[in-house]
Amino acid sequence: MSLEKVYKYIYVHTDDFVKDLIRLVKQPSVSAKGEGTETCAKLVEKMMQEIGLATKIFKGEKGNTVVYGEKLSKKSNKTLLFYDHYDVQPPEPLEKWTHEPFSGKILRGRIYGRGASDNKGNFVSRLKAVQALLEAAGNLPVNVKFFVDGEEEIGSPNLEPIIKKYKKYFSADAAIWEFGGTDRRGRPNLYLGLKGVLSVDIKASGASKDVHSANAPLIPNPAWRLIWGLNLLKDTKEKVLIKDFYKNVRLLSTEEIECLKHIPLEEEETKKELKLKKFLHNKTGLEALQALLYQPTCTINGFISGYTGEGSKTVLPHEATVKLDFRLVPDQTSIEIYQKLVRHLKRHGFGDLKIVKHGSTEPTRTPIDNPFVKLVTKTAERVYKKRAVIYPISAGSGPMHLFRNFLGYPIVSAGCSHPEANTHAPNENLKIDSFITGTKFIATLINHFAQ
Repeated sequence: MSLEKVYKYIYVHTDDFVKDLIRLVKQPSVSAKGEGTETCAKLVEKMMQEIGLATKIFKGEKGNTVVYGEKLSKKSNKTLLFYDHYDVQPPEPLEKWTHEPFSGKILRGRIYGRGASDNKGNFVSRLKAVQALLEAAGNLPVNVKFFVDGEEEIGSPNLEPIIKKYKKYFSADAAIWEFGGTDRRGRPNLYLGLKGVLSVDIKASGASKDVHSANAPLIPNPAWRLIWGLNLLKDTKEKVLIKDFYKNVRLLSTEEIECLKHIPLEEEETKKELKLKKFLHNKTGLEALQALLYQPTCTINGFISGYTGEGSKTVLPHEATVKLDFRLVPDQTSIEIYQKLVRHLKRHGFGDLKIVKHGSTEPTRTPIDNPFVKLVTKTAERVYKKRAVIYPISAGSGPMHLFRNFLGYPIVSAGCSHPEANTHAPNENLKIDSFITGTKFIATLINHFAQ
């Protein structure tokens, strides 16, 4: 297949591709609040149908719709699957946005809006790569499948039953995961796995209602109760204190350590962007990178209790809630850590705290020496004309384990984002140049995968 014709098609239709991405960005799809998700799922299905994909809608007993699309090749039985998601993070804090979060505003070569980078930009770039191949060559060199999740941003809590029930639809020889892009030097970054995550709420209760803080000598304060419980979970050196928390953490292989030596951390750029003088405990170099990718964590995401408005209100709250997430590494599991958390608090006299488990995923990865990893690496280096940076695992999380561990094929995460994309933050954006280059990369990969 002549890739020059494909590249020309992408170049000529750049404006049309951008308009389609903006169309998707303008549609809210906040899974955490149930805002616009079903409408967005229908739009995703429509966009796949518009370029000739056959589609199906999968939905479990609860949860958001999964949109599936496929286009079979006339030349090959090989199949490449793309995992993406149409749901996005909440746009708050709204006052920090320069433009409306679902505006799709173009400014200085960037598309602004929640989901522009994560993950609607990557999804549309892959869809347009397929379109370019179909229009320029009339056929695809391999079978292509799209699996577009509607709950990735909340931990895909309802995905496993769908995967198991409709397993035959999701069979493939390999898959490209939802995220990725280039670093500040334009080098393509490839990720071979994900940490797992366990998200929980821990709640403390006191009186039946808020009371005057003058009653503090007599009425128990659930906010303090919760703080005392939290003190049992982690010390000031960032060590998690839950009994046997680190027991199943797999030691790094020689191959993984060698791979880490070739990953540029971009420390100074990151500190400057975040206005930090140093990382935690002055970590730097290989030590910092190893901590980022291979250290399990316990993180407070939010603390809710009592009055949080301006000025003062002398109130004693009747309840308090903390939101936590635990990032897990091979060979930890979410069930194991949840059970250890419950036992730990109970053992120390805090069995009265209520623990509510939310979404969870398991850590997983594809080996560095897998042939598909080598193919994606060579393709990325050809398109971007720079050496690829390979991450054996990512600090982020997602339901990759359902595809890698259960369905069994190799997975590499690669995309079209960039370091200043503000993913999960106000003013999320995607560079148009990155979007188009990412489209060329995916078209090239599909072609090379056939060979």
